[in-house]
Amino acid sequence: MPLKILAVDDEPDLELLMRQNFRRKIRSGDYIFFFAHNGFEALDTISANPDIDIVFSDINMPEMDGLTLLKNIIEKFPQVKSVIISAYGDMKNLRTAMNNGAFDFVTKPIDFSDLEITLNKTILEVEALKEAARSKDQLMSLQKEMQIGRQIQASFLPDSIPVKEGWEIESHFTPAKEVAGDFYDVFLLAEGRYIAFVVADVCGKGLGAALFMTLIRSLIRAFSTQQSGDPRGPIESIHAAHSYVVQNHEAANMFATVFFGIVDTETSVLRYSSCGHNTTYIVNSGAIKHFIEPNNPLVGLFPHDAFVMGEIQLESGDTIFAFTDGVTDILNPAGDAYTSERVEEDMKQNFANAKELLSVMETKLFDFKQDAAQFDDITMMAVKKI
Repeated sequence: MPLKILAVDDEPDLELLMRQNFRRKIRSGDYIFFFAHNGFEALDTISANPDIDIVFSDINMPEMDGLTLLKNIIEKFPQVKSVIISAYGDMKNLRTAMNNGAFDFVTKPIDFSDLEITLNKTILEVEALKEAARSKDQLMSLQKEMQIGRQIQASFLPDSIPVKEGWEIESHFTPAKEVAGDFYDVFLLAEGRYIAFVVADVCGKGLGAALFMTLIRSLIRAFSTQQSGDPRGPIESIHAAHSYVVQNHEAANMFATVFFGIVDTETSVLRYSSCGHNTTYIVNSGAIKHFIEPNNPLVGLFPHDAFVMGEIQLESGDTIFAFTDGVTDILNPAGDAYTSERVEEDMKQNFANAKELLSVMETKLFDFKQDAAQFDDITMMAVKKI
């Protein structure tokens, strides 16, 4: 974009000097000049052309002098940079102008080489301010997007965890500074016979991840309701959600790791589908009884026809501990990750209940992290058969 310059002087010499010495820049369209003969005309010109970048102004002018004009520009058009033109040796007015916000000055009689140097220096300042303004706008836009993403993410997490006699269900969620796509969900099916629970992590960050998270969560809930009486519910629901995303949103190139379990509270059987998710543990009395590894592909990435279902008979005291990779990938100040090995070591503790398990894990994770930044959401869920 061309640089826009306003020259203000009641004498014609300044206009002639500008037109003559910057004629090449004017012809090439790099500079656009405006001219005014006093402060009032200058303010009207800036009002009509608010994208003017630089003002060269004489001090001694009729009707409104240059110092008064400078004061008005600073108050009304702070983005405009002002260069004062003054008689050689008029240090009092020059000091006043600089103290009142002028960017620089040139003295009369005007030396073109000095004028050009001053103009180039002012242009660099103008460009720096414009870049700063663009960066600020981008930052504000990003912050707004992040805020919307966090609101979306929070609104789709359960308001409360359902209560089922004979079972403990606890959850923990700590969002990262950047909006990621973790989510968890718990709901009852078939008039409370089945406890359905989901722990998932959508790829990517920002508003897109948050929106994709809401889609996956809604699809799993909707298809689970349709399959609530079917013992293959976890498989049918996840496969239906996966197929819907692949068929309708493949171009988005987004996917999710999902652990989806359904516990039959009458038989204590856990049926599950672990779709590209990190290891889920079943622990009891300070020992890991089952390592549940992924048995299905990532949700939403590629067409896949054959989903399989895992099944485990739960016993009294068994606790299902599912979490996202924000747990194992959390970093300490030295840049070391928490790792699955540390989690497995933590599971050797004999936890009194599901709530204590999550509380201990939260303490261990944040003691490990100390003051290091958190780059990913931390989501954990514990479901215990009493």
